[in-house]
Amino acid sequence: MFHTRRKRLPLKTVYYASFLCFIVIPILVVLILSLLFLNKQFKNQAIETMKRSHETIITELVSDINVMSMRLSHLIYTNNNEILKYAAGTDTKDLNTRYSYEQKLYESGNLALEPVKNIVSVGFYMKSGKETYIKNSINRSSKEIKESKWYQAALEHPNTVCVGSYDTISANDLYTGGRKDLLILVFALAPDVTTDRSQKVEMVMFYQVAGASDRIKRYNLGYRQGENKLGITQITSSEGVVFSTQNETEITNLKKGYTKVVSPFEFNDTIWYIESYIKTSVLTEDYWDSARIILSVAVLVLLLSGYYSRYFLRSIVKPIEEISDGLRQVEEGNLEVHIVSRGQSEVRTMIHQFNAMARRMKSLIHEYEERVRNVEKNPGDYFAALIQKEITPFEVNQRSKEFFMEKYAILGFYIENIHNKESDKESIFKLTNSFERNPRFVSRCFLYLENAYFFLVFYRITEVDYLSKVTKMAEEIQRESQKEFGIQINIAIGPETFGYSEFENQIANVKNKMCFRHLFGNQAIIDLNQNIEKQSEILLLVRNYEHLAIALSIADEKNLVQEKEKLFELLNNKSMNENKLHVFAAILAIGRFSMDNNSFSEVFGQKYNYLDKINRIEDLRNLKLWLTNYFAWIMDYSATKLNVTETDVTIKAKRYIIDNYEDADLSLIKVAEYVGLNEKYFTSRFTKETGETFTSYLTMVRIQKAKELLKNTNFKVYEISEMVGYHNVEHFNRMFKKLNNISPAQYRKGTT
Repeated sequence: MFHTRRKRLPLKTVYYASFLCFIVIPILVVLILSLLFLNKQFKNQAIETMKRSHETIITELVSDINVMSMRLSHLIYTNNNEILKYAAGTDTKDLNTRYSYEQKLYESGNLALEPVKNIVSVGFYMKSGKETYIKNSINRSSKEIKESKWYQAALEHPNTVCVGSYDTISANDLYTGGRKDLLILVFALAPDVTTDRSQKVEMVMFYQVAGASDRIKRYNLGYRQGENKLGITQITSSEGVVFSTQNETEITNLKKGYTKVVSPFEFNDTIWYIESYIKTSVLTEDYWDSARIILSVAVLVLLLSGYYSRYFLRSIVKPIEEISDGLRQVEEGNLEVHIVSRGQSEVRTMIHQFNAMARRMKSLIHEYEERVRNVEKNPGDYFAALIQKEITPFEVNQRSKEFFMEKYAILGFYIENIHNKESDKESIFKLTNSFERNPRFVSRCFLYLENAYFFLVFYRITEVDYLSKVTKMAEEIQRESQKEFGIQINIAIGPETFGYSEFENQIANVKNKMCFRHLFGNQAIIDLNQNIEKQSEILLLVRNYEHLAIALSIADEKNLVQEKEKLFELLNNKSMNENKLHVFAAILAIGRFSMDNNSFSEVFGQKYNYLDKINRIEDLRNLKLWLTNYFAWIMDYSATKLNVTETDVTIKAKRYIIDNYEDADLSLIKVAEYVGLNEKYFTSRFTKETGETFTSYLTMVRIQKAKELLKNTNFKVYEISEMVGYHNVEHFNRMFKKLNNISPAQYRKGTT
């Protein structure tokens, strides 16, 4: 019998074959698939950027349409249709009469339009064929205007604002002084007999320069100059081009070799399309730059790997096998293992380190066994028991003298962007384990998890300048947590302490002052050793602004106005430094009572360092302006978050009153019907939950709005009376004086 033996390949051949099959080929496959995926991602990202630019344009158009529609209606209906009377008066052959009414029309119209600079003209078109303009005359014939689709639509739907547009193809195209490439939005309203009793005015029209046209021109100019990759943008409809900065030939050429991105925009039964054309090659331009670098690096890595493979075989693999065998013996409990040094110098160093490690482990195990025999709990267990009130600091000091033998500091770790869910327990476990990779943390710290957001840390001080060392450790932990888990950590550093008597006070100090994270930006490190008196003063002031924070949290505008006026009155009587302390306290109150463990970044899109922001404000006027804008942002956020259509009936009713207080016919019955309750039950419930009657609440809202208008506008008292929902100005005066002890005129005089 003959026995054939399988031919064994040389180790070198086996190694290279394995290297090719299990390293080179998989890397190439993964590299190719990754490049294909990245190509798609880069392209999608470029298109998404263009979509976001479309959303910005659409937002501007929607804002213009809504605001100008409201202003047109307001212009016509204000002061008992006064503007239409003046316009109708210009439809006469008597030149003196016509001139008189034109002056009144110009004066009244310009007064109404004064805050708005982008309205280029207001046109009044008479049924007799005459036309009158405020500001600029329009360079279009009456026939062309009246044959337009939107003009006809306005005629078919009286008292309804219809929207159209013009695209200026040259300077002075639509009106004298007009620039080229402007999108002019036209807002038309045809008054019926109830609005225009003279029945002379056929149409009233606003001509407004849309801000979106300037944005589109900037986008297009930036694209041509290579500053952005948003493509050539224009607005079209089913009837053709609405607005474009290109001529017809350029528009035709855009369809060759270009990718088209379209976003529809619907208003008043009309659909416009925001279109962007970008060269297809530009979409993946960034991808190819990155791909070339990745490919070059990959090829270089593979070449170097192959070159050094022989080196590993000869000088590293064999010694490593011996080290591996030694580790296996250590794992099995044999700490007497010793490896003879051989191989390259670095490998020999590893062998020496392995032998030293084995000896050190043997010594540590011996020390640990001795410690276990002498101590029933380790320091981490004592720290947790102290926090949980299972043992007192005095008892710990009696049982383990080592615990309070050295100076220490208490640290607070607040996790900013993780939620308290079962699924996050593993994330918290991984996060806390990652702290153990920090040498200073693992050698000096004990950690206790108060909850999913907040950790307490006991830091043993063994150095003179502990603050710089612990700050460096905190920065390293923040950086690694952000890099590995995407988690932001705010860290408070308590003062240096010795002995057990101050332990509980330091724990309370860190817990109370952890709220100062709301005043810092991302990844805050809060040094509780600095400005201790100011910190304590701010915390005492926080309770004064709890009602303000609660009003913001439930979007209660009435109570917010009251609390804001109290704050502003207080600021008037304090120094600027004292005012800033009150502002910091208000921000902390909002963070503690209004954010519900959420970050300010959810409101403002990012976290701000309010210490820097407020300290840069130099005068009271700018401080008040900043606070007004700040409260408005949070109020809008709270109203959106509450989604009042699905929440508490009383909050829903309050929001309805605040949104409709100017309606003179607003009544208890209307509000009760809106919230879906009968009148009697709604009255009882509203009074019980708010502490005031429906009539009292409505009156307070109206008077507060009147005070704002008296303070900030030049409207006459009777006009303000109508704006806040009073038909009778005498009744308005009585109610105002009853609540404020002075008349509206006296109040205005006192605020000027």
